[in-house]
This record gives sequence, C-alpha cells and structure tokens, in this order.
Amino acid sequence: MKPPRIHAPLLGSALVWGLFVLAGCGTSSGATHPASTPEDAAPKQACSDASSCRDALAELKGVLPTSACELQKRAEIAQSACSLGVGEGCTELGRMEKGDTARSLFRRACDQGDGEGCARHGLSTLLGEGVARDEAAGRAELQEACDKYPRAACGIAALGLTADARQRGAAPEPEWIALFEQRGCDAGDGLSCQLLGDAFHAGLGVSQDIGKAFELYARACDAGNGTACANQAVLSLQPGEAGDATRAEDLFSRGCALGSSEACRLLVLENQEHQGRVKDDAAQQALFRQACDRGAAVGCLALYDALRHQPRDSATSLEMPGLLKRACRFGEAKACEFLEDISRAAWKQCGGGAAAACGVIGTLLVSQPSFGNEATEGMQLLQRACLEGDAASCTLVRGLAPRASELSCRSE
Repeated sequence: MKPPRIHAPLLGSALVWGLFVLAGCGTSSGATHPASTPEDAAPKQACSDASSCRDALAELKGVLPTSACELQKRAEIAQSACSLGVGEGCTELGRMEKGDTARSLFRRACDQGDGEGCARHGLSTLLGEGVARDEAAGRAELQEACDKYPRAACGIAALGLTADARQRGAAPEPEWIALFEQRGCDAGDGLSCQLLGDAFHAGLGVSQDIGKAFELYARACDAGNGTACANQAVLSLQPGEAGDATRAEDLFSRGCALGSSEACRLLVLENQEHQGRVKDDAAQQALFRQACDRGAAVGCLALYDALRHQPRDSATSLEMPGLLKRACRFGEAKACEFLEDISRAAWKQCGGGAAAACGVIGTLLVSQPSFGNEATEGMQLLQRACLEGDAASCTLVRGLAPRASELSCRSE
C-alpha cells in the first residue's frame, strides 16, 4: 500500500520572520544532543515498593524520553524497582547502559525472574556485548530463555538471531527463527506474533500467506503490540483484503495509543489526507500531540502547524520550538536544518547587540527538550534580553520563574 501523504509545514522565510517577532521556535546549535543527566540534578525515590514500581514502569511503556530530565526520571524509577527486586526495573536500566554494565543488569533481572532480562543476557553473549562473543553459549541461553519464559523471551530471541546473522554478514535462518516466533506467539507474546506475521507477509521461513499475516497481526495487536496494529491497518487498506478504511483508522489509533510511532505517523497522515473522523480542532491537536509524544515527527510538525495559526501566549511560544526540536530528534531533517539556520542567525545578531535575537536563543535553549545546562543558559539569555528591552523575553521570564526547578530537572 502506498501510504497517504501529508505536506509538512513550511519551514521557510515566513516562519523565520515569525520566530524573530515572537521568539518562538528553534533549538540550540546542533539540535540532536545525546541525552545526558544535568550535573545539578538531585536524586529522588521514584517508587516506594515493588507494586508501585511495577505500576510506574508500566506507565513508561510507549512513551519516548526526549530530554535529559525524562531520561533521569525513567532511570530513577528503574533504579528503585531494581533495588526492590523487580526484575523489569533491572532490565530497563540495562537497556540504558552498554557493555558489561548492561550485561550485569540483565543477569540480575534474569535472576529476579524477568524473562526479557534472560533473553537480553543471552543476546549479549551471542553478539559479544560486554563479553567475548560466544555463539554456542548465546544460542543456548536464548533457547533456554524462550523455553522458560516464552511470552517474554522468544520474540527478543528471534530478533537477536536475525541481528547476529546481519552482524556476521551471514544469511539468517528463517525457519529456525520462525520456530521461536511461533513459540512466543502461542504463549501470547505480541512481539512474537508480529514477527511471525512479518514472516508470513514476506514468505521468510514459511510460505507467503497474506491472510495468515493479517490474522497474526490481529493477534499481536490484541496482545498489545502497536506495530502489529499498524501493519494490520495497512493490510486493511489494500483492495481485496479484509477490513476497510474505518477499521484501519481504528487500528492506527489503537497502535498509536500502544506506543507505535509508525501507527501514530500513519494515523496523522490518514487524518490529514482524508479528513478523518477527528474534525474538532482541540481533538485534532490532542491526536497530533499524542503522535508527537510517541515519536512520530509528523505529529510534532502537524501540531506546530496547528498552533502557529492560533493566538500565541508564552506557553505556546515555548511549546512551538520544542515541537520542532522533537521532530528533529525523531529524524525530520528539514526541522533540523531550519533550527540550525535560525540558531546560527540569532547567535550572530545577539552578539551584535540585538536583544530580540538574544531572546530567540534563550527561547531555543529553554524550550523542552533541553539538555545539560541549556535551560539555565537560556534563562540567563532571556533575562538579559528582558533587561535590554525585549518585551517578549520579559513575558517569558515572568512565566518561567515559578517553574525554575523544573527547567533544571530538580525534584522538591
């Protein structure tokens, strides 16, 4: 199926002018900083017992961290959970680490009964991450994890075997991989059902069967796999296949809610192309915001486009640049280029004494996501611009003052 198209908002001279007038969008030089924890961040106890930690971890699923603050909060929850014997917390921490540190955390998670931790430990053995590569031992670990925890481990094992073949430049073993996928799918693992659906769709290790792929995607979607919901929706839109456009929109929406950035992307595209059922402006903005929160750059751009046609206040002035920063981080090259251009021009004018341009840079740095000391530096620039007579910067400073601790990622 050829996906519907959407025209991204114009990132050109009109918006550049609007930015300088309002000090309302952009990022610091180079919009793709790696996530890092601010030096002045204070630790906190994220959850107090195993039950609350499991609940907190569940709330993180499907939500992409886009700033150092969000990564820090995620790490705090995972650390608390891991220390309280919740294996999923150790696995979450392991995914944030590399090498032997990650491997040790996966081992700890596995010892605490987390099947994903067992699979990821086996995967590290197979791929040689944090330890010398041992193909036989790695495969044995993956097989054991899949046998013991089929719902949690078999899908990851299948992905690992594919990744290993790719890393070695060897042909994958689709028939064997499909056995892992079938075992996991039979146990109710959405990822395994989705991967097996992919295999039937492409005819890898099994005979190609689009109808069977559709059924497997449906099972995976029902099991909470958002990518499978999107795949099922795409098949629904193909002539001659089961389903229809209305059903497809429902599936895109469900997949997006489950955290699939692809489902969110296609939901936004479908809504824009065919003027879907979401016609109310507020509801549309909620849809775009959800898509952006789930990692779909097109959702961030669509929300930006909607907001720029509305009366602007200080909150909007901060949200709009943040949307472009997130779109950039999610892979939208035009957003990155625009932000880089506006940042370069504003720094030059700020250095020449233009208070409004300093306010632009301050807004770029303060808008979320921000990293390191960007928010602090941004506030300093906004205060400077305000003192030098830029009214828009003064408005932002007044609005941000009560939230100063949030900007530096501190918790009271």
